Amino acid sequence: MNIIILGAGGVGSYFGARLLQAGHNVAFVARGAHLEALQTEGLHVKHPHFEFEEKIRAFDLDSLADLDATSIDLIILATKSIATREMSMHLAQWLRTQMKPPYILSLQNGVENEAILCDYFAEEYIIGGLTRKIGAHVIKPAYIEAVGTAETILGMMHSSMENERFLEELALIFNQAEIPTQTTHDIKQELWKKLIINNGVNALCALLRVQTGVLFEQNSLADVVYGLMQETAHAARSLHIKISQEDVDAMFTLIKQFDSIKPSMLVDLEHGRSLEIEEICGVVIRALHQIGVDAPYTKTIKALLEFKLGEKV
Repeated sequence: MNIIILGAGGVGSYFGARLLQAGHNVAFVARGAHLEALQTEGLHVKHPHFEFEEKIRAFDLDSLADLDATSIDLIILATKSIATREMSMHLAQWLRTQMKPPYILSLQNGVENEAILCDYFAEEYIIGGLTRKIGAHVIKPAYIEAVGTAETILGMMHSSMENERFLEELALIFNQAEIPTQTTHDIKQELWKKLIINNGVNALCALLRVQTGVLFEQNSLADVVYGLMQETAHAARSLHIKISQEDVDAMFTLIKQFDSIKPSMLVDLEHGRSLEIEEICGVVIRALHQIGVDAPYTKTIKALLEFKLGEKV
């Protein structure tokens, strides 16, 4: 399969390396010093059960215009959610003359990326995706460290016989590349389940500057995590997403028992990058506001983090 990874950060690079090792044609879109290092030094991925060091194809976003889009089977969007609309506009410009664009898979944080993509492309070509039990980060340009199994769930935004066949083929390819993958007919539910975890720990870890494991060493902090998760579940239900109390408890147990990691917001904070605050916390607050319900845990963590960042009060 011919694949473009748009966003060669930790997760994008890990997936790309796995797929390259499995024999697929993968090119990476990156920028800045990371792109320069990828082009000169190749990609280096270190994982407890997997190591990758090879020269790869890497180029900047503007160079997409030089590619024949008809030769591409899949674009994996692995950028920050903050950049989804910008990336969608750029892709739409590149693919504007294509009767049948490549499938586009979002592997990002948040629950709004797929809807944004559907503003620019026919929804039958949009695949929602999530990966969990993975911590993957760029430790220096072209060098990635990753832990975890990267358990992945994929689902079409609009199902048809043709795209369901592609989805099953993609899941098979991922599994053969040692990325444990299953498909679902309700990807929105799965995305919200992941948001339950993300809203539970991501901003809180950035605020306290600690890894996830620290949050469960004290009952008082664990209670805050659980409160954040409950608010996320309430927000999901307000949008008619089926989330049970058992789902919340399962997500709480999952992150509690998983290896202690630095969530993406903490890593971004340490590297001076923008944080996905609106995409993770804001979406919960907005959804509950629509039904006249407060989100005290999420609003408090968001306000404190934004105050510390000096972004807004």
